[in-house]
Amino acid sequence: MLYFRSLRTVTRLLLPFLMLISPVSIAKEEPKVLVSIKPLELIATAITDGVTTPELILQPGTSPHDYSLKPSDIKNLASADLVFWIGEDLEGFLATPLDRYVGNTYSIAMMDAPNVKVERFLSADREDVQQKMKDMEKGHNGYGHNGHGHNHEGHDHGSHDPHIWLSPDNAIAMARAMMQALSEVDKPNAETYQANYLSFVDLVKKSDSINKQVLNDLHQKGFFIFHDAWGYFTRHYDLKVLDVFTLSPEQQPGARHMLQLRNKLKKAGKTCVFREPQFEPAYLDAMINGLPVRVAVIDPLASDVQPHPRAYPEFLEQLSISIRDCLTPQK
Repeated sequence: MLYFRSLRTVTRLLLPFLMLISPVSIAKEEPKVLVSIKPLELIATAITDGVTTPELILQPGTSPHDYSLKPSDIKNLASADLVFWIGEDLEGFLATPLDRYVGNTYSIAMMDAPNVKVERFLSADREDVQQKMKDMEKGHNGYGHNGHGHNHEGHDHGSHDPHIWLSPDNAIAMARAMMQALSEVDKPNAETYQANYLSFVDLVKKSDSINKQVLNDLHQKGFFIFHDAWGYFTRHYDLKVLDVFTLSPEQQPGARHMLQLRNKLKKAGKTCVFREPQFEPAYLDAMINGLPVRVAVIDPLASDVQPHPRAYPEFLEQLSISIRDCLTPQK
């Protein structure tokens, strides 16, 4: 009896202290959020600001077109609360793991998120890519939950451009999908996610307005792009793409298309070719040899952009400045 009385006494004396520390000790850990590529990291960082830090699957300099998951990646996916990815059209390497091996993870393919507008590739109507598109076509639509659940209906896999983050409107729609998913998974921080989302929308709209001013005089100044990744950006800002070197950056354009490109480059005169830092094809120098063509680097994957809450709109602004500077060089 003395033992139990002593225990009750100790408990009574410690209870106020235990009440003070118990919220800390039992507090739920911050949600583990994985994102597939850097642009999604920039958006997710804005929405999760003050709560958690998203983890990036594909490190800068890695192309989603040919990436293979490592065992450590599978383990990381399995321990995540949320995975945000673009979709099978871009990160095919994630489709099977999310379907088969990641049972308790809430995954969202952003190409299927509400209000995300999916467009065809700029080069989708070219005859030399139409057969390739037919070979690649699959239905693909839906909202991935618990690692699976996307239906294969809707837009055609292969014919539609997965670089959806290069549209400010799509970025806002993706941010909203992230906010809603995070608020569901982590209800105690729902108000923070919602406030962050509203701040993000305001920042993107301001940057969009700035970009329209920066690019206002360039609507008729056509240019060339190396990789067909810029349709969302160029359509949004009404920019004129004269031609695309290749649909897939790993493949060299065919001889017929290269001849057409060379003729178009000659006809264009003073213009620009925009390539990406991940790809520097040897044939590019030969294509522009002797022509008054400038080459500039713009990166759709935002490889060198450090994540912070304002990073995504700043990324858009830098793209606009780079395009303007190449098309209107200083005299």
